[in-house]
Amino acid sequence: MSTPTPREQLARLLTYTRGFRATYLVSTGVKLGTFRKIAEVPGTTPEALAADLGLHLPYVLVWCKTACALGFLEADDAGHLTLAPGFDQILADPTSPWYYGAAVGLLVEYEADDLARHPDFFKSGTVHPFQSHGRAFSEQVGNATAGLHTVLVRRTLPALPGMEERLHRGLRALDVGCGCGGFILALARAFPGGRYTGVDVDRRALASARKAIRASGLSRRISVKAAGTDGFPVKGPFDLITLVQVFHEIRPELRPMVLSECARHIAPDGWLVILDETYPSSWTELRQPENWRPILTAYTELTWGNVLPTRSDQDALLAAAGFVIRERGVVGDGFTLLTAQKNS
Repeated sequence: MSTPTPREQLARLLTYTRGFRATYLVSTGVKLGTFRKIAEVPGTTPEALAADLGLHLPYVLVWCKTACALGFLEADDAGHLTLAPGFDQILADPTSPWYYGAAVGLLVEYEADDLARHPDFFKSGTVHPFQSHGRAFSEQVGNATAGLHTVLVRRTLPALPGMEERLHRGLRALDVGCGCGGFILALARAFPGGRYTGVDVDRRALASARKAIRASGLSRRISVKAAGTDGFPVKGPFDLITLVQVFHEIRPELRPMVLSECARHIAPDGWLVILDETYPSSWTELRQPENWRPILTAYTELTWGNVLPTRSDQDALLAAAGFVIRERGVVGDGFTLLTAQKNS
């Protein structure tokens, strides 16, 4: 293999810097509603877009041309705009499992500030944890993971052996690290016969969850409670216990306790479902494409105090808590799906 030249390495760097600018362009389009409007009115023009949304036409015109150059939009010579294939679901439909608009907003509105402060964090060793970012941040995280909730509710859970019947008949489910309640709300709407409980340490997020639950009219079937380092304030057994994009946010020294609590509260034939990210175990795995997501998550959330577990970490922790992994798979662009049951 030949050694890359400076020109080739510069091209690599420029690809990343172009992506930085493209991220901000997408965030602007999501915030202003331009992607959604183009999806609603295919063939609209920059002039109509600016008029419909009350925006400054010269800026909108350049935004549209740039979005076309980057491949988000398509246009004919007269400037009639449509979304490029697939981006209607990715950037204009928050109900789609492919929707990524909220995640881009999270990058721009919150993660960018943390990343800009990294030089100071690296000197001081200061941690700015997830819970310190505020209630709006917690709600944005919930919006950003809504697509994953859809995949779990519609595909993953009904496919577990014996689970589809229980979901429809009515089961008891516990969501550990429920945040603002997005997942248990999605579960309760899809399967109205069950009873659902969420626990979390983030009291701001729980306040948002309670508000959303009241607004949904599902308060009789859903409850959320504050958890502490001494366990979960709930009574089992539960047919299903889930941890959705939360396990890597639990401090490493607390992970054995959390899984022990899951084992204590789960029914003998119940299912533990963990959707999270797995950090590479060796230096040689760092450049494997499937590891890009956990690598960048680990770097971005480094100063939040989050430590992503490796595969061996996950295996050892689950085994120590008395669980047997039934299946390990990949969801989306690098999420690890673990399904486990108690070792009988």
